[in-house]
Order: sequence, then structure tokens, then C-alpha cells
Amino acid sequence: MHLSDKAQASINKVIERFKSGDLSPISSVVKIELDPSAPARKWSLSNKILAFTQAEELDCRGFRQWQNMGRQIKKGSSAVYIFRPHTIKNTTKDEEENICVGFSPVAVFPASCTSGDEELPGYKPAALPPLAEIAQKFGIAVNYVPVTPDKLGDCKADGSKIRLGSYNPRIFFHELSHAIHARIKGKLTGGQQIDQETIAEFTTAVLMDFYGLEDHTGNAWEYISQYANDPIIAITKALGTVEKVLEVLLD
Repeated sequence: MHLSDKAQASINKVIERFKSGDLSPISSVVKIELDPSAPARKWSLSNKILAFTQAEELDCRGFRQWQNMGRQIKKGSSAVYIFRPHTIKNTTKDEEENICVGFSPVAVFPASCTSGDEELPGYKPAALPPLAEIAQKFGIAVNYVPVTPDKLGDCKADGSKIRLGSYNPRIFFHELSHAIHARIKGKLTGGQQIDQETIAEFTTAVLMDFYGLEDHTGNAWEYISQYANDPIIAITKALGTVEKVLEVLLD
């Protein structure tokens, strides 16, 4: 099977991830709930894993499929690749069966790589949370996508993109705090860092109180305690940066 350079690079990325022992895409794809219109609902498990490993999203569709949804692929977006089986019918005297004789790569694009007047199917909330305009002002892309229940949101290390799998404003506040912190610092360190998580979660607690949404202090304390042996010390060290982040968000 001959693959284009782009398709081969994508497949190599998947292979390297599994060679490193990271099997999380397998458990992730079986937990994600997709919109009924998503073609991936009918894909094989292997194609779901291929798409999710490359894009970290599961609602991926072809160019024309997105066009039919009233969405366009953003300029500069990279495709991810799944495989279409090619079958022939083999008829014997007793039965007829389909035999797979090969595969060909199919380019698809994740939902976050699209734009258009039509909203993404079933993912974006009817009303955006407070401070959504701040994300727009700073050019931070905010995409609501189906994610695993144990990972309700994430933020790119450079603060350019937020993905949300929950409509709860505290998840948005947490990831937005990360994004603004990244803009202040230059770039965040990958992974769950004590200082970064403390800054984001304590900022979230302040914002939840500021907007009168709910008392989030208890949740914040438990969250920070997961990363810091002494949450008080962690919060004290974080306060200077928390103040800078809040200055940007509430200016």
C-alpha cells in the first residue's frame, strides 16, 4: 500500500505513540459520546483510534462532509488519515461473502479545524460563558468538542487554543486562565505542573465568586491538594501570577 508523505507521517505518529506504551487513545475513543450526525459513529474501532491519536478529537469528517454541514476547512489546517477498505464479492455455491483486498487512505479534518455560519453539531452551548469575549480579543480559539469524561478541557502550551468538553463555566475559566498565563509567561510547560495548575484553579475560584456562579473554593482546595503537598504554600507562591492573570481578564 503506497501512502503520500503526509499520510505516512500521520501514521508514523500513531505508531510512535503506541510504541512508547501510550494506549490511552483506545480507552478514550470508547468513552466519547459523538453527535448522531458524526460519520465516526459508523467507523471501525481502528479508524476511530487512528483519527483520535492524530487529532485528539473524534468528530472528523471529509472536506465535502463538512461543506454539507455548512462548515469550511480553515486555511492551513492539516488533515488526519483513516483507511477505507476495498472489498470484492466472493460467491461460492453455498454462500456469498465480501473479501477485503486492500486499503486506501482517506483524509478527514477534525471539527476544530472548521469554521462557518452553521454551528458545530450539538457541541457549542446556546449561551457562551462570561469572558468568552476576552478569549476572542486575544485570538484564543475556543472549541467545544466531544472529549472523555475524565478530561473535560485542555489548553495548548502557547495559549492559542482551548478545547472544552463541558458547558460548566469553571472548566472554561480554568483553561482560559492557563491561556492567559501562557501569554504572560510566553509558553507553559507541558503536563500537569504544580504551579500552573495552582494558578489556573485559584484564578477559577476567584472568577466563580466574582460572577456569583457558585462557591468553588472547596473544589479548588481539593484540586490543588492533588498536586501540592502543602496547598497554602502553593497558593502563596501563585498569588503574584494570579493577580496578573486577573488583571488581564477583568480589566
